[in-house]
Amino acid sequence: MDTFVFAGGGTGGHLFPAIAVARRLRSRVPDARIVFVGGSRPVEGDILSRELFERRQLAAAASTDLKRNPLRFAWRHWQARRTATAWLKELQPRAVIGCGGYVSVPVALAANRARVPVVLLEQNVIPGRATSWLARHAQTVCMSFEETAQHLPRGVRTVVTGNPVRDEIAALATLPGPPRAGRRTLLILGGSQGAASINEAILLFAERNRAQLAHWHIVHQTGPRDEAGVRERYSRLSLNAEVAAFFVDMAGIYVRADLAVSRAGATSLAELACAGLPAVCVPYPGAVRDHQRHNAQWYERRGAAVCVADGEIDELQSALQPLLTDTARRQQMADCMRSCALPSATDRVLSEFLLDFRL
Repeated sequence: MDTFVFAGGGTGGHLFPAIAVARRLRSRVPDARIVFVGGSRPVEGDILSRELFERRQLAAAASTDLKRNPLRFAWRHWQARRTATAWLKELQPRAVIGCGGYVSVPVALAANRARVPVVLLEQNVIPGRATSWLARHAQTVCMSFEETAQHLPRGVRTVVTGNPVRDEIAALATLPGPPRAGRRTLLILGGSQGAASINEAILLFAERNRAQLAHWHIVHQTGPRDEAGVRERYSRLSLNAEVAAFFVDMAGIYVRADLAVSRAGATSLAELACAGLPAVCVPYPGAVRDHQRHNAQWYERRGAAVCVADGEIDELQSALQPLLTDTARRQQMADCMRSCALPSATDRVLSEFLLDFRL
């Protein structure tokens, strides 16, 4: 039995591409043992609980500890790497796939020392710290954007594969998207954990533009903390809103949406591209290396999205309000968004290591 270890996580943006690759790997190699090594964040457990993959939790050192408490960072990293080494000795994997996030670092370094091939998935225009640290130790870095290579060390082997998305979402790229009669649907996404600032900004926008939004159905993913409060405020405004902390069937949500307001995580944007869904992007200002802003601007330059600053309600008003009424512009942006899609990304990633093993 061949074993493959997927290391990383922390957010849906890291996990969903890994899940897409793991699912396809399972379909190609049905008897493969697939093990996800991640952290202890509840969002990881929630997402992976719906998948039939083995899961192990590793208490790795966060990169933020490197400056705050270097001794604690060194101690926790050493412990995590020792645990990862023991697990790899037990599992004897054919490859380790680094998905991003600090948990991927000790696992990939242990794999490199054990001469286990390492493939990295980098979702963002600006690579994360984990990818930057591990790139020299990897056989290949699979990138979503060509521009990412210039931010990696020289000599690293890179390939533009696109960002893997789940099959049911990749399939949306083949569906026609004719204008639909009747009420439109506005989708609000704050990432896998929600975004309080987006929730508040949209509610303030709704108060200002209640008459226009009365002709729209709102689907709002709030994150667990704000769900009840957001639902209550929509009710007070008498707006037709479907509110949930987290939506499982995102393919079903995307296919009935006409416009999105979203964070600018690379995986969310890759999914929106497959769905051909125009977006107003609100990058998370605390993202490492400001990578969400760079992601959003990449799509904005291609006419697929509009990028606005977090917390700037007037800027959001100026971007979103015209799109609610301008069907032609939404369609133009939808066409541009669809042209950014790479629905074959999962197969491209798999080809980078399955062919080496003749599987």
